[in-house]
Amino acid sequence: MSAQGNQAVLDIRGLVKSFGALRATDGVSLQVRPGEIHALIGPNGAGKTTLVAQLSGQLQPDEGEIVFMGQAINAVSAHARVGLGMVRSFQITRLFKSFSVIDNVALAVQSLQPQRGSLWRSVAQDRAVYEKAAGLLQEVGLAERADELAPALSHGEQRILELALALATEPKMLLLDEPMAGTGPEESQRVVELIESLRRDRQMAILLVEHDMDAVFRLADRISVLVNGALIASGSPDEIRKDAQVRAAYLGDEVASPAGASA
Repeated sequence: MSAQGNQAVLDIRGLVKSFGALRATDGVSLQVRPGEIHALIGPNGAGKTTLVAQLSGQLQPDEGEIVFMGQAINAVSAHARVGLGMVRSFQITRLFKSFSVIDNVALAVQSLQPQRGSLWRSVAQDRAVYEKAAGLLQEVGLAERADELAPALSHGEQRILELALALATEPKMLLLDEPMAGTGPEESQRVVELIESLRRDRQMAILLVEHDMDAVFRLADRISVLVNGALIASGSPDEIRKDAQVRAAYLGDEVASPAGASA
């Protein structure tokens, strides 16, 4: 079943995950709609990464249900979830450091295709793979760095390359886990503009976990706030800004007006 109209791309229903006495995910329910950027925010230790790990298949929830594109996926492996179109980026960039920028993307492109002989040999010989990889680098603004080794990129550029790898898998939804982590102001702005372009040009659903409140309030259509494993609020950016409980628990007074949104 495909997500159409207002049907949620992702529907999280009463998700629970405990580690001993600690309930890291405490009955979380939320939806991400088609073409929507839904931000998940909260203080350190709130359970955001634990929740995303359950969505992507790295962790199995104790209770509750994850429905993606109308299909219950609790029993679906992490790898198979990528095949269904749910792709996660990580807080720590994961690249092949000894490969060029375009080789990294080409390998991600080829991961969708049936293997023909040696992995490395077939990538090197497959012109269509490299044409698609080049197009993705053009889309994310790294075309001029294609032939450089991945470590030659700045940290922010490596985060952008990681997004290109995610796009190479032809996702229907991206789980972005702190894509601005460790970036400076200019690089953070570049990542924000790229995420905006994905919504505009690809109409892609995105669940965004991010500490940069300027980026969150600029990008998000809706925001959910997680504290101690439980959602305390979910709504439009303006509703979250004005929510006294959210401000007391996490945001503080800096975001009381639209001009200030740093935390």
